[in-house]
Amino acid sequence: MTKRQRWCGGLLGLALCAGAQAQQGVNLTVGPTDYTTWTLAGSAHAANSTPGNGFTYSVLTLTDVGTGDQGGSGFAPSALALDFNQAFRFDFNFYIPVVANPGLRGDGMTFTLSTQPGLGTAGSGLGYEGLNAASVALAIDTFHFSGDPVSPSVQLLSGGSVTPLAATETGLDDAIRDPDFQWFGALAYTPSGLGDQAGTLEGTISHLNLGSFSVQAQVDFQALGMSGSPIFYGFTAANGLATDGHVVSWGAPVP
Repeated sequence: MTKRQRWCGGLLGLALCAGAQAQQGVNLTVGPTDYTTWTLAGSAHAANSTPGNGFTYSVLTLTDVGTGDQGGSGFAPSALALDFNQAFRFDFNFYIPVVANPGLRGDGMTFTLSTQPGLGTAGSGLGYEGLNAASVALAIDTFHFSGDPVSPSVQLLSGGSVTPLAATETGLDDAIRDPDFQWFGALAYTPSGLGDQAGTLEGTISHLNLGSFSVQAQVDFQALGMSGSPIFYGFTAANGLATDGHVVSWGAPVP
């Protein structure tokens, strides 16, 4: 296993995943997760491997490192029935590989909850823009446009728009591309307690060496048209003029 393939059960993930269970949601870091069964679009592809090092892996590649102008998405094959008057949490691992000749960085990726799977516009759209109005997303935006939050930033999006509800600038620059360890991501929801299907959505990315960064926003799931509908969960990404890869992975010791 390479350092970039470290999974939730080791190092950073062990401590974080211990408290990651919730009444609703999915912990993709503890699995078992098989990304080859997911619904893929655009440049996305998935593969499983057991390379003989004592671990087995499932890897979802949304955009390929070294190839630009790509956009890809992958969504779980089955939808969930989420009660937006109850808390939920989703956990996952991801990484952005180092390109051979580091240069232009972008564009980024999302973890998305939507009433339908699919793929939105590429480039600055992160594969999320225009995907579905009945959706929310945690975005890791790695390209800076004038007037936008300085990248890399973590953002909360909704309604198929890439105008953020809220954003947190990380100040990481190219360190977001880390060759050694994966990032741990989480999207968690705390209801208002008023029975109005609204509350606080919080997105977090954490790294063993680079720290933890969170963003919060108020979200009304009824107004978004998500209440009472099956909810699909998955990922989107795009790299535009850059050539960054965007990868989601799961790994565990072979039984």
